[in-house]
Amino acid sequence: MRFNDATIGAIFLLLGVSLAWYSHGLPAIPGQDYGAATFPLMVAVGLIGCSARLLYSGIRNGGEPWVFLADEVRSPRALAGVAAMLALVIFYILFDRILGFIPTAFIITLVMFLILKVHPAKAVIIATVAAFACDFIFRTMLLVPLPFGIVPRLPW
Repeated sequence: MRFNDATIGAIFLLLGVSLAWYSHGLPAIPGQDYGAATFPLMVAVGLIGCSARLLYSGIRNGGEPWVFLADEVRSPRALAGVAAMLALVIFYILFDRILGFIPTAFIITLVMFLILKVHPAKAVIIATVAAFACDFIFRTMLLVPLPFGIVPRLPW
């Protein structure tokens, strides 16, 4: 599925306006000329400017529909890939607490590699390394509490 520039511009214009409206109510820092709203307001202004440009170019080109299916998406293999990705997200939601993060991440990564026709031995190695690396990064560096499930507590 592809979107016309006008569609994306309109969506991000609404997002920028809502961010500006929300950040306007953030409190000021006592004794300073700027407060908590400064950075979100700067991001909102940039977002509004860029989305207005996208909206303008999308309307100017006019002949393209606002939303359309690209030729690549119409193939059965691409649709199967999208369906598999949705199924794997649902699998993660249902089995993350039961199996734990590492086995769930391993299964999802392995299945996606096999769908992408990666050699099975290579897919197993990369999926294993990726699952443990993601667990290490999220658990120790980012301090995200990931479920252990059937995996015993790791040294990190």
